[in-house]
Amino acid sequence: MLSWSGTEQGLEVNLENVQNTTGGVDVSFARELVDFATAATEFDLVALTKARNNLINVAGLAVAIDASAVIANFEMMTRLADSTGARMQTEVVQDRLAVATAMGVDKVISRR
Repeated sequence: MLSWSGTEQGLEVNLENVQNTTGGVDVSFARELVDFATAATEFDLVALTKARNNLINVAGLAVAIDASAVIANFEMMTRLADSTGARMQTEVVQDRLAVATAMGVDKVISRR
C-alpha cells in the first residue's frame, strides 16, 4: 500500500527507508514511530507503554492515535484473511517478500 500510495501521489518511495530512520526519511519522529510499531507487535506492555509515550512526546497525541489505528487495521486485516482461509498465489508471495525484505518486516515474528 505504501508504494502504491506514493506512486498515486507522484512520489518515489524507497521502501528501504522505512527501516532506515537515520537518513532519507523526511519524518522528524521516524525513530519513535518505528519503535512504537515494533513494540505493538510484541507482548511487552512496558516496552509498548514507553514507545507510545515517546511517540506522544515527540509527535503528539494525534500521531500516536493515527499510528495505533493503522496497526489495529493491519492486525484486523491479517486475522480476517486468515479466518477465511485466503491464501496468496505463489507469485504474489514472492513479489511481496522482496518488498518485505526491503522494509525489514520479513524479520518481524508473527503473533500466530
